[in-house]
Amino acid sequence: MSLIVSRRLLMVAPKVDLEDERRVGVWATGLTQTRERNHSNNSSEQQQRGDKCLFEVQKKRRVVARVRCRNVKTECPKVTCRDPVILPGQCCKTCASEELRLPGDEPHEPLEELTGRDFAVLLNGRTSQTPMTTSRVATGRLFLRKKTLHFSFLLEAGAPPPASIQFLSETGDILEQLEAQPTPYEATNSRICGAWTRVPKEYRALLREEQMWVALSPADESQEDTISGQVARYVGVDTEVFSSLLTPPPTANQTLSGGGTAIISVDRKTDSLHVSLVFNGVFADGEAHNASLVVELLPERALDPVVDTVILPKVFSDLNRAEIMTTLGERSLIRLTRGQVAMKVWSQAAPELALEGMITPRATCNVFSAVLSKPVPDSEDDTSTESTDMTSSYGAGWALLTLSNGTFQYQVYVKGFEVSTLTLKTKHKRQDRIVENLTPFYHDSWANGTYDRTTYRDLDALIRGKLEVVVASESNEELRGMLNPVAVTEALRSPQPVLLSSPEVPMAATVWVAVDSACVTHYDVMVAGQPPYGAIEPFWNLVLREEDQFWDPRFKMTKMDLEAHVEGRELFAHSTQLTRLSLSRLEAGVSYLDLVLLPPDSNSTLQSSLSGLIHGVSVPSECLMGSDHQEVIVEEYDEEECVHGRCILREETAPEVPQSHRCIDEEARVFEDGKSWQSPVNVCSMCMCTRGKIKCQDVICHRLDCEGAYTPPNQCCQVCPGETGPNDVAEESKMCELNDQKHLLGSKWHPFLTPKGFDKCVTCTCLLHSSGRPVVNCSRFPCPPLPCGPDEMEPQPDSCCAKCRTPRPEAPQPTAQPGMVNEGELVTEEEHRNIILGRGGCLLNNRLLYENGAEWHPRVASIGYYKCVTCKCKDSNITCAYHQCPTLRCQAMIQEKQECCPRCANENSTINHGNKTRWLKPYIKSTHKNKNGN
Repeated sequence: MSLIVSRRLLMVAPKVDLEDERRVGVWATGLTQTRERNHSNNSSEQQQRGDKCLFEVQKKRRVVARVRCRNVKTECPKVTCRDPVILPGQCCKTCASEELRLPGDEPHEPLEELTGRDFAVLLNGRTSQTPMTTSRVATGRLFLRKKTLHFSFLLEAGAPPPASIQFLSETGDILEQLEAQPTPYEATNSRICGAWTRVPKEYRALLREEQMWVALSPADESQEDTISGQVARYVGVDTEVFSSLLTPPPTANQTLSGGGTAIISVDRKTDSLHVSLVFNGVFADGEAHNASLVVELLPERALDPVVDTVILPKVFSDLNRAEIMTTLGERSLIRLTRGQVAMKVWSQAAPELALEGMITPRATCNVFSAVLSKPVPDSEDDTSTESTDMTSSYGAGWALLTLSNGTFQYQVYVKGFEVSTLTLKTKHKRQDRIVENLTPFYHDSWANGTYDRTTYRDLDALIRGKLEVVVASESNEELRGMLNPVAVTEALRSPQPVLLSSPEVPMAATVWVAVDSACVTHYDVMVAGQPPYGAIEPFWNLVLREEDQFWDPRFKMTKMDLEAHVEGRELFAHSTQLTRLSLSRLEAGVSYLDLVLLPPDSNSTLQSSLSGLIHGVSVPSECLMGSDHQEVIVEEYDEEECVHGRCILREETAPEVPQSHRCIDEEARVFEDGKSWQSPVNVCSMCMCTRGKIKCQDVICHRLDCEGAYTPPNQCCQVCPGETGPNDVAEESKMCELNDQKHLLGSKWHPFLTPKGFDKCVTCTCLLHSSGRPVVNCSRFPCPPLPCGPDEMEPQPDSCCAKCRTPRPEAPQPTAQPGMVNEGELVTEEEHRNIILGRGGCLLNNRLLYENGAEWHPRVASIGYYKCVTCKCKDSNITCAYHQCPTLRCQAMIQEKQECCPRCANENSTINHGNKTRWLKPYIKSTHKNKNGN
């Protein structure tokens, strides 16, 4: 006896004994579509396939299905406006400010954005566009939200992570290729998560029409194969609670192995399981029709297994679908929640081709976050329309929870709030239920731990968005935040978000910030709390503000608008505006984010803001100040034009010029120009700041003309006996001080003066004045008189005294050179220079002469001619350019000394955008005078 009933009738079954429900609650459908069928028949076939269910009833004409009805008005979302209305043809109220449209008048695209957003995919050798013999199996879950496609892939144990994720058309064309980069949250559970942002409308249509494929591509040096699969809407994906990746056992020896995935939902009222299977490779060669599929659930702790049999009218080699309704009972449901139930699927005709796998929480990223702020009053509460009390002091915080093997791993941070209790609660209409008390684990604004007594009710509340973090004070003030799934985008490479808050505003925001290898800054913003000025939704700007007083304050502080006029509580965006200086400050932790709250009235000048310090952001080294890819060091330029001894060829987008000549040492201490100090690593070395550059010299001791000289404790130079008083003990009041350095009474030294350092021609002595206090007496080394005038004297590098300049011999008559004959007369060197300069030539550093149009490589003392830079003389102006390096998309990079640009360790990983030479604006303008002095 069989009974054909609607799918909705089967979702809720009456209470029967375990054996009856196992025999009765079974139905299946075969995959009746092939890849070649016309898409126009797809929807009708799926409708027919989904609405027919085959029941095997073996108990005396007893009907085991019944209809349940419920009032959907109780499930309507909360409306935040003052006067909600019910639109024609709708069951739930909406805000009156929205346009009143009939259901048929709604644009096609927004309706598609609200429905059919959940997809799944199975990837193995049989599902790939080009079938292959690989044994690898993976499954994925995809969710389309507005224009962003969020995805996660569950890999089999031991499988290497893919190098890239490719989205393909039915013909195999690559629509998008994304790098599979791990985040801190799925590195230990074989999951790859990410997001494809700004998906074009045409590609979103392909996705909804099930005409998009996805492929996991291994690294080029790997021996693995690329596996792919067709993305489709499978039954139960939108209500999935548990998943299973089904793989052949390790002992299987198949030429074309199979694989599968299970999509499992739970009916909250009966605890029955709805299992949707997508699989292949379990049937024997001769099986084509009416194949018997056995599905077995194996709980741990010696509990009885549950076995169901499904009859498939037709089977396929590439992909099959089947659905069953079964139950495990309360004890086994706890095991299911904690990942202690296995699943095994096989055909009765070929048990050796069985697939098996553990059942785990759903195959998504399973990362949840909450912004903690003062709760927003209910719309029915009269206080919701009142203005915000700006005299109160508000706290804020955030919570992060990851679901792993049925346990909750949580991290909570609270700021500006006296915490009395910290709990996890499930939200119910009548009364909240406490899941876990986290108060004992809260210390110094942080709570970290693991909740491992998870029940199915806890897991279900988390997945359905009903699990809340509640922070309360002794005065019954609260901070609340609902845990919602986190979109694993590029910004989530950072370990934790930046908290934006203000004690004067009952709101809070979190911003995830990360910088990728292309120096693009990604940020995800989440806003919570009651907006000020009576607004329903927050309206804000996002500003990056630098306050660098310690790291490197020589440069100008910037204030940049990242986002302007944003309305809403969520934003995923990126920026390419940040310079290397701003990125360096971002990593140094001296930059802030301001979320400026704007009033609804554009004419109002009232503004509030939430602020937070950015910390913990890791920036790639090639994006920082001083990277070899962005600076060119040229020795010929004057030292006066250099920063830290490095001369940078400047252009319109080059780093800013320092506003001062301060110096920053390795300990991030800032020194004014001309300041000198003792080295922190060597007490017998002195350092000085000279126009932004730190120079250090070892102490030069004065020569002593005495016997028995010795070095007192904590001193660097020797002294003569008896010069420091009895017992060589010096009191603070008996010491001289010069340039913040103390010297013993009677000692002699050479002073350390910027910018030359130690002056060996000057000797200073610490003497005792008649008044009884020590004084410093300095004198210069005496020099003998010279028989020449001051204009004829020249200093000597190794002597304190000058000497008379040696007379220069007469210059020889210049010889003729090609191109230097002028009206039959020899041309002098000065005339030759003026001729070249008159033709638009260039003079570099008053010594190197270049013809107009000449090109050359500058010379660097340490490496010779720097071939990565080319300089050109054009109309008396010199411009220099460095070789533009290609953009790299790889993790491991190397650079040889003789090479201008780095390259990927694996050459095949380099994305080369072409070798370009970028010419910079004139850095040096030749200055010369002609014969007339003009």
